[in-house]
Amino acid sequence: MKIKIDFVSNSSSTSFVYISDKELTEENFLEAAGVDKDGPVGELFQDMYFEISSAIRHYGKPILTREHAEALGNDHEFTPEVVEKMKNAIDQGKKVVTSSLASDGGFAESLLCVEMFEIDSDQFYINAYNNYW
Repeated sequence: MKIKIDFVSNSSSTSFVYISDKELTEENFLEAAGVDKDGPVGELFQDMYFEISSAIRHYGKPILTREHAEALGNDHEFTPEVVEKMKNAIDQGKKVVTSSLASDGGFAESLLCVEMFEIDSDQFYINAYNNYW
């Protein structure tokens, strides 16, 4: 059981940051996760890809300045290391987007909300360490 004293909600959500110089593809996502789409957990990870990519496309908020990234360290509780990655990515002209997932969605989205995760590949970076209930 998780208990949060200062805010009560009947659902869980998690914010995450996506950093890349290209769009997220299913192929790159599955490769970074080390999952074969025809394997035993392939369908689950395909659903996870769909939830993350949909959240980026439909609800993503571009982070365009170093100052905006710095503010996210306080607003969304991103770690100093993640904020630094955001600022470096902005300096390099990469796409930096924050979005969120909600536990009241499908199984894959719910699972992503209750687990902290980070994917750091040659193609992209996703960090979702800040969960709340």
